[in-house]
Amino acid sequence: MSDNGEKSLAEKLDIAIENLSVWHRVTLVMVIIGLLSLSVVISLSQYYFHQEISKHGQIIEIKDESGNVELVFDPNSDDIFSTQSILNLYTTQVWLMASNGLVIGLLSFLFLWITYRGHAYRKELRAIENQLIRQSYLVNFETSIPEGNDRIDKILNHSCLVFPELQSLLGGKTDRKKLPYRVDQTIGRQKIDVIVSTKRGDFIVKFFDYVSVQTLEQFTDDLAKSGKAIFRVLCISKNYDEQLQSSQLSSIMQRLNLDFDMDLIFEDEQGYSMLWIN
Repeated sequence: MSDNGEKSLAEKLDIAIENLSVWHRVTLVMVIIGLLSLSVVISLSQYYFHQEISKHGQIIEIKDESGNVELVFDPNSDDIFSTQSILNLYTTQVWLMASNGLVIGLLSFLFLWITYRGHAYRKELRAIENQLIRQSYLVNFETSIPEGNDRIDKILNHSCLVFPELQSLLGGKTDRKKLPYRVDQTIGRQKIDVIVSTKRGDFIVKFFDYVSVQTLEQFTDDLAKSGKAIFRVLCISKNYDEQLQSSQLSSIMQRLNLDFDMDLIFEDEQGYSMLWIN
C-alpha cells in the first residue's frame, strides 16, 4: 500500500482475483440450485398430474383398425372432464418433461462453460500477478537495502514489498510494522526458520549455509509430504551449488515438480539478489 493509502497494482490484482473466485463460486451455486429447483418442480407436477388422473380414470393404449396405437382416456364415470381435454393435458405433460430435459441440458452446458471460463480467467490473472511479482522482486530485492534488526526482520520487511498477501496482514496500519510469524517450526525432518500464515497458505522462509541439489530435493520432498497448504517458500543462502548457478537450474527446478512456488535467493552483507524466481 502506498503512503497516501492507495492500494498498489499488485494488491488491486489480488483483490480482483479473490472477487472473481467468489463470483465463480456464487454462479456455480446458483446454477446448481436452478437445476435442482427445475427438476423438483417438474417432477412434482408430473406426480400430482398422475395422482389427479387416477382419481377419475386411466389412460390406456388401443389399436385402431389400421393397427396404429392411440392413447385413450377411460373415465370411471360420465361425470368427468372431456376425454379430449384429458388427452391434451397428458400430451402437455409429456412435452413438459421433454422440455425439462432440454433445459437441464442447457443449464449443464452453462455450468461447464462457467467452470471452464472461470478457471481460464483465474489462470490468466495469476499469470499477470506472477509477472508483477517478478518485476517487484527485481526492483525491491536487487536495488533496496534491507531494513530490520535481524535476518528475519529484513527478509520479511522486503517480502512485504513484493507480496500483497503479506501486506494485507498489516491491515494498512502504519503503526504496526511487524508481521505475525512463528519461528523454529518443524515440518517433517526440516526445521523451518520462519512461517507466516496467510489466506493462501503458509509463507515459509528457510535460511541455509549451503544449498546443493540434494539439499533442495530433500527439503522440498519433506515439505510436499507434510500435506500443508503452502503459499510460497523462500530459500535463502550465501552459497549455492555450482549446478544451481548454471544453465541446468531451470531443468532442476522443473524436475522437482513442486505444488507450491519456491524462490532461491542469494544473501550477502549488502542485501539480496535473485537466483531463481518461480
